[in-house]
Amino acid sequence: MKVLLVHSAYQQFGGEDSVVRAETELLEKHGDEVYRYTRHNDEIKQFGLVDKAAFLPQTIYSWKTSGELEDVVRRFRPDVAFIHNVYPLISPSAYHKLHALGVPTVQVLHNFRPYCPNGLYYTQGKICEACKGGNYLNAVRKRCYKDSYAFSGLYALTMGMNRLGGTAKKISGFICLTEFFRIKMREVGVPDSKLFVRPNFVYAPALPAGETPGSSYVLFMGRLSAEKGCWTLIRAFEKLPQVPLKIMGTGPQEQELRDYVREKGMRNVEFLGFRSGAEKWEILRNSLCLVLPSEWYENFPVTVLEAFMACKPVIAARLGGLPYIVEEGKSGLLFEAGNVGELAQRIQSLVDQPTEAARMGQCARQLSETKYGPEQGYRNLMEIFAQVRVA
Repeated sequence: MKVLLVHSAYQQFGGEDSVVRAETELLEKHGDEVYRYTRHNDEIKQFGLVDKAAFLPQTIYSWKTSGELEDVVRRFRPDVAFIHNVYPLISPSAYHKLHALGVPTVQVLHNFRPYCPNGLYYTQGKICEACKGGNYLNAVRKRCYKDSYAFSGLYALTMGMNRLGGTAKKISGFICLTEFFRIKMREVGVPDSKLFVRPNFVYAPALPAGETPGSSYVLFMGRLSAEKGCWTLIRAFEKLPQVPLKIMGTGPQEQELRDYVREKGMRNVEFLGFRSGAEKWEILRNSLCLVLPSEWYENFPVTVLEAFMACKPVIAARLGGLPYIVEEGKSGLLFEAGNVGELAQRIQSLVDQPTEAARMGQCARQLSETKYGPEQGYRNLMEIFAQVRVA
């Protein structure tokens, strides 16, 4: 199959970019021909005055993208377009042009765009769905994107103009990473016939022979920011002074969290900063479990699959996509988002029952090899491509 992959890479490499890389490798491994139409948002840093003046209209509809895609389609003749991120440089013009050229398009919903200007359904420290009905002025009023009226206005205008232009009708299918996202897309009027659930996949590395290592410490991996529930996490461990917590990651709340831990004399909390590669894997492999106390609609965080690969259960907030990934009592435990007491109780239960934690970890590992394995992921993708091509 000939697949046109469309993606605008982020200035800071993250989970979505890593998924795009993995998807490309998966397709090529199976003999599919992939043409990458990509831009990188670092280009914005090099913009001169003329580029900056053209940025607003080009974000709404990029004539550069339109012309280049027409040329790509004429030369490559793709069977399907596999779209990940078009904001801001590629722009929604990709949907309009590919539809006009008769190329079926499949959009992966890594976030809530095009129905939320910041893509998160989260602003000012809480969940917000104010724009999903189509009134994007809410985003400007709340400064939803980068806490800026200007940037929020830019994305509000882009979302609004393209919604009026019938963008969603020109997309052949939407890939939802969890059932939760399918529910949310139904709420904004996307027909069921265009919604497909296909989770992220992972290549689970072989584990060393022998018993899975374990420890008494609990691990948090992720960005240290409000939506990740970092304060709920810290306050839960105030109630668990004998349970060690390792925090792997950085972010805007890092310093205030460090200050709080120091002022409270919480010797059970250790900040590791950013770690990667073998070092990150070793820290994860030697933990008791992973905790995700998120207070926004997580989609399908890669950290969950990383924990599953490492034979670790996950304690996650019962919110967003998480309860569709973490199976209560099987691959982990769930708690009410923001409920410090319940989170502390869930953590203590695994600390007190390491054998039970190990059993859940084995179940999680099995899921990473089957339900979330690359072969299942490829079969699911081919089924979706086949359906949109005949629609």
